[in-house]
Amino acid sequence: MIITPIPHLDGITSRMLETPRGRVHLLQAGATEGRPVLFVHGNAASSTWWEEVMLALPVGFLALAPDLRGYGTSACLPVDATRGMRDLSDDIHSLVTTLGLHRFDLVGHSMGGVVAMQYTIDHPDDVSSLTLVATGSPYGFGGTKDLDGTPCWPDYAGSGAVDQPGILPPAASGRPQRHQRLFAPPPPQTVGCWCSRVPAPQRRRPG
Repeated sequence: MIITPIPHLDGITSRMLETPRGRVHLLQAGATEGRPVLFVHGNAASSTWWEEVMLALPVGFLALAPDLRGYGTSACLPVDATRGMRDLSDDIHSLVTTLGLHRFDLVGHSMGGVVAMQYTIDHPDDVSSLTLVATGSPYGFGGTKDLDGTPCWPDYAGSGAVDQPGILPPAASGRPQRHQRLFAPPPPQTVGCWCSRVPAPQRRRPG
């Protein structure tokens, strides 16, 4: 499949960066020396998802939105699923280091929200604020119903969890604390590679 880059909105600039963890496509808008806000897109999306929001920031902010690995036009690299979201959050840290950012506001949507949470856990001193937009749950995709991660169904249907010893938390007493369960990795055999690129959505222009 050949993916043709779509035109960006006026005020959005696009560039490719080489980081220690791979090539990253980055969108940027706003004041070059402004307060940085880093936007992380979700699954089946790309940095383009944030363009309107980036342009809506007040004067004095620098909006940055990368394509995660395997999305948009960033490098198509494998993901070790046993690390949870850490491959993606480590990519963000590599990008942040390459850009020379010291503190920034972090915004994540859907899966990007889970990546942002992992980043904040690993690098709390980097993050001035964390904003989650319709974020994914740290307990899995759609299988829990409250802040304690209570399953909607006893077999965790819809959560993406696998019914294997040591993977699913106990249903009653003895469940690990929330901070222990947060981003618990899947079974070691589930190592994946996101090598089919997700094209950016098409945008209609007036006229």
